[in-house]
Amino acid sequence: IALSNGLVGLCGAAVAQYQGFADIGMGIGMVVNGLAAVIIGEAILKIPSIYARISSAALGSILFRYMIAFALFAGMNPIDLKLLTALFVLLTLFISFASNRKGRKAKFNFKINQFKKYTVAISMIAIIALIGGIYFTKTEDKNTNISAKKYKIGIVQITSNGILDITREALLKELEEIGYSEDDLEIIQKNANGDIATLNNIIDNFVVEKVNLIVSISTPATQAAMNRSKGIPVVFATIANPFIIKAGISETDHLPNITGTYGWAPMDKTIELVTEVLGNKLKLGIVWDIGQANSEFNVHNLKQTLKNYPNIQLFEATISSTSEIQQAAVSLINKGIDAFVLAPDNTVYSAFDAILKSANEKKIPIFINDVERLADGALCSIGHDYNTSGQDAAHIVDRILKGENPDNIPFQKYSKIVCGINNDAAKFLGIKLNDEVIYRGNEFVGLKNVQKKKKIGIVQFAMEPNVEVCKQGILNALAGYGYKDKENIEIIYKNANADFPMINSIMQDLESRNVDIIVPLSTPVVQSAVQQVYDNKDISVVFTYIYDPYKIGAAKSPTDHLPNFTGIACFPPMEEMFDLIKEMFPNKTKIGVVWNSSEANSESVIKFIRGFIKSKGMELIESTVTNPSEVLDASKALLNKGAQVFLNSGDNTLNVSYDSFAKVAADNNIPLFSADAETIYNNTIAVLGPDYYRTGLEGGNYLAKILDGENPAKLPILQTKKTVLYLNQDVAKKLNYKFSESLLKRANKIVVDSTLNDPIIISSNNSKDKTKSTKNILTTNIKINNIKKKSTELSRMYNNIIIKAKEV
Repeated sequence: IALSNGLVGLCGAAVAQYQGFADIGMGIGMVVNGLAAVIIGEAILKIPSIYARISSAALGSILFRYMIAFALFAGMNPIDLKLLTALFVLLTLFISFASNRKGRKAKFNFKINQFKKYTVAISMIAIIALIGGIYFTKTEDKNTNISAKKYKIGIVQITSNGILDITREALLKELEEIGYSEDDLEIIQKNANGDIATLNNIIDNFVVEKVNLIVSISTPATQAAMNRSKGIPVVFATIANPFIIKAGISETDHLPNITGTYGWAPMDKTIELVTEVLGNKLKLGIVWDIGQANSEFNVHNLKQTLKNYPNIQLFEATISSTSEIQQAAVSLINKGIDAFVLAPDNTVYSAFDAILKSANEKKIPIFINDVERLADGALCSIGHDYNTSGQDAAHIVDRILKGENPDNIPFQKYSKIVCGINNDAAKFLGIKLNDEVIYRGNEFVGLKNVQKKKKIGIVQFAMEPNVEVCKQGILNALAGYGYKDKENIEIIYKNANADFPMINSIMQDLESRNVDIIVPLSTPVVQSAVQQVYDNKDISVVFTYIYDPYKIGAAKSPTDHLPNFTGIACFPPMEEMFDLIKEMFPNKTKIGVVWNSSEANSESVIKFIRGFIKSKGMELIESTVTNPSEVLDASKALLNKGAQVFLNSGDNTLNVSYDSFAKVAADNNIPLFSADAETIYNNTIAVLGPDYYRTGLEGGNYLAKILDGENPAKLPILQTKKTVLYLNQDVAKKLNYKFSESLLKRANKIVVDSTLNDPIIISSNNSKDKTKSTKNILTTNIKINNIKKKSTELSRMYNNIIIKAKEV
């Protein structure tokens, strides 16, 4: 026992030196590992001496680690290793037992028979469970399918183009996902090919066919369905503005048989993108169909936006059919335009190639609001995700088929915006896209030609929402520079699942795979990288999602860092956070913080706060923890010490048990502030912290530069400067607090009702040409929500009056 304890102490010290840090949670799981090592070793070495037993434990430990290394190399998920470990140890025991049959044959046979009985019993239970699962799954599937009646649906669109076709396909796929099949629905798909007269004939045919519902895709198709459907329910999709075609007065006050999804192009963001790429002094050209209401509406919005850009001139060319488009494009080119801006227009988008050919001859870039045309040659696209339009329309169709009245279903506006960049078009046009433009993008076309596909290992400590946001930023930045996984680079994803020893195993595995670049996310992973690969000249390290790389030895200053290391720090804006607390609650001076004293990033933040808090006239009340289970008691301790405000400084341990922290604050009417964006929905009144998406983008930017051949030693460590401010109106109301108009204007996001499964969120627009304050928008949304509850009967009465008036 004494020898065993001595070896345990020696191993603990060796592991701490090996990893470069110590943590109270490092030993979790080590007992199982030790038992596994002993069992495996004794099964191999059966010599009954103290030396053999010590050697067998060492041998078993080595074999056990080799097993884990092999599993990682084979691509197994780290979280599944526990299952592999159990099976491996069980197999070892069984083989060991089987090998000792000599002299114990009868006993062994008895055990084998017992083993067979248990195996049969377990197998029967597993089979019963499997059959039961299949049965209940089929039962559930039967319940979700609409089999009582076969419905007939007519789908009509004005023409074929990327936007409309995607909407239709998304609609059909979502209906299938909901549970509809050919046994439930007879779907009639029609395309008018740009002919309005044909549209009318299609709708008349739907009426004769006695369809149960019409889905109209595009504004002209919706107009035709409105005028000729004779009371058949109509669900529209992918139209800019249903109000200009008199489909309704508001989202809740509309024609009784019509509802759907809509959204107009973000012309303000389009011009922002144009100016970022080409500058502020420009001549822009637009081709549009004068006979389409949605086109007229979008062009009007464009002109309104350009009133804020006095140095930009707009030249128009109107058309009435696709045959006129190329001539219209040439006429604009002859006027010396610098770029085409093509707002949503079904006629123009159907003949996009004609404009592209003329534009490419003179190397004139095209900016378009149809994301699908990006791959066809447009330089940039910015517009709505029209998959969402089709999916939302499918759910409205489902509601109507299940008996809901279209009159009671409000119009739905889609809001997801996609910004696309075509690297190949930029190269052809000789346009250098700056980082800010690439940061805007979330869809990219074009790849760089590389001689050798390089390997990148992205390693995270655990599954966290902010880490996923950061990873998406990395991938988007890489795509913006022409690098995509499985095409011209290979990305290996690893997750330690909050297991500290596992991080080193992952690092060793990546080294054995000869990766070119390691991207460690979070402080523990960067610490491991510092220990493992600081002297490996063949591997570059680009870290991000870390508060303080200096504390853990990765660097002494932004320019003085390990030669193969560089990256992006995202230290939270703590001084600004305390200014925010003081602005909102000037009479509350005692700020309570729960933090893990073994986390290097938390220690750096708390030390920074201590340095300035007295100058703010405030007092820091601290309560330290070593694991998540202690957070509840630590939070209550803050109350006993007189804390008036709770603050989450971004501590990882606290985030794991944030519910406890937030509940104590809510139960005692304590305002809760956080540096972690995702906590805004959890009884948190305000978030001020790093923009983790931007952190990922900047890390991806460095990653792309190193892939391009730059030396990491020459790239200084940067600090993400962009922060996000989120406010929770629901929590403020509970605390009897009212946000100032100034604060509402500064907010990037306002949560109106965090109690809902899908919280109502208002994104603030911080552009200079903003005409309405966020406060007014917020007030309007709240009033609308209240009015919706009271106006159903009034809407019905109004619509009935309109119908009778038309009859008279």
